[in-house]
Amino acid sequence: MRDLEWKELSLFYSVESSQKFLNKVYTERGMEEPKRYAFKNSERFIFFIKHAESFYKQASLSPLEIKPILLFYGMSQLLKACLLTTDPSYPSHASVLAHGVTARKRKKQNYSFRDDEVKVQRNGLCIHVMKHLFGIAGLEEERYTMKKLLTAIPELHAVFHFQEKKNWLTKVELKDNLISVPEHAVIHYNMSDTRFAEYISHHLNWSFVRKDHKNLVFEAAPIDREPWSSPNLLFHLENNQYYIPSQRDHFLHLPEMIIHYLVLYNVGMIARYETEWWYELLTQHVSDDYVMIRRFLEVTERKFPYYASNFLKQYL
Repeated sequence: MRDLEWKELSLFYSVESSQKFLNKVYTERGMEEPKRYAFKNSERFIFFIKHAESFYKQASLSPLEIKPILLFYGMSQLLKACLLTTDPSYPSHASVLAHGVTARKRKKQNYSFRDDEVKVQRNGLCIHVMKHLFGIAGLEEERYTMKKLLTAIPELHAVFHFQEKKNWLTKVELKDNLISVPEHAVIHYNMSDTRFAEYISHHLNWSFVRKDHKNLVFEAAPIDREPWSSPNLLFHLENNQYYIPSQRDHFLHLPEMIIHYLVLYNVGMIARYETEWWYELLTQHVSDDYVMIRRFLEVTERKFPYYASNFLKQYL
């Protein structure tokens, strides 16, 4: 566990500060009775973050066998803290308390983690977070494979490239409000420059600005430039670099916080209920899934608290 993100989150460990913070957020968002809700939620807000920190702290000291379970519950607590800034009545009913994701039943033979799927349920924390934190709707019953989700996490690109000898991501440059996409990326989309600009403008809502040397330059709205919220601009925390998928059918249009939640839910369920497969993987290293899962857990342990911290700091 990295200390920096938790030092920033621990700044909220005061009822006085949390009340002021929540009152400011609710007022800016035009919510009714901001002072009353800030008073009501300040302690809960602190407890969610502190509980998350306890889970993450234990996860950092725990063996790989149980680490995903602890990380998932820590992640859920951070999401609940973030939800209090956009949904002051959370939880308003019992249906939002469930995880909101299901994993398919696994076959005992020839099971591959990267081919496994999760499905977003109609109710629960997942769909509630999509709606209230990111304004996403219409993904109920949507299914995602682990591979499609994991290829959208830039820190895992090196693992995929080593195992499959394939580039899933293209590096882009972000400067101020402009995103420069290298012209060679267009080749992988099988498009002309003009068609690529139209495609990106239509599907990503980025405005085409100009062609500059060997780059196509786009302007994105502020929400699409923030790593914690952007559904299309992928951020590599360790290298401080930005990417987009190398192929047009690999845009998930999901913020990375949601991607981490979906993957970690599945890994946590495996660790809890697929004990035989889980221990065979961890002790015998029988497949490439071991390296993939281990690397994902290393990444999410730092990156999710970083995103949660950045989400809250946008209001400061």
